[in-house]
Amino acid sequence: MADPSPFTMMTCPYNPAHQVEKYKLQTHLQKCAKQYVKGNKVSCPFDATHVVNEPELDHHITVCPKRFMLDTQLYITDDDYRPTVGLAAPAPAVPTEENWDDDCCVSYNPELHKKPPHVITKPKGAIPSERRKKRMEGVKNYRPPPS
Repeated sequence: MADPSPFTMMTCPYNPAHQVEKYKLQTHLQKCAKQYVKGNKVSCPFDATHVVNEPELDHHITVCPKRFMLDTQLYITDDDYRPTVGLAAPAPAVPTEENWDDDCCVSYNPELHKKPPHVITKPKGAIPSERRKKRMEGVKNYRPPPS
């Protein structure tokens, strides 16, 4: 689910003087963590943007707002609480007389799609001298389109 307000300002847990937009907080925390190695900070197992002091981690884990993702998986054990979804019957085959394997089709012929002689092409990926040479060949061999 997209965050409704990604541009709100957040305070860095490593340095309160750092004010960072919410959508940039994750990358900022990675950079700040390298600078503040001696800090006694640890990351929340449910959300990497939650950085707390190590003694406060147990309390944070119990009250973390992102914990619901784990709780929804752990505490549903009976089938009584799970919704049952019935399987749809397979659609009946529609009779048809069309058979694509029997169709006669002509394979691709690159000669039909070649550029006519009145179009000067620009080679892609060539160095300037090669492009100039190719362009001059095109000018020399140019034939106006038949009228």
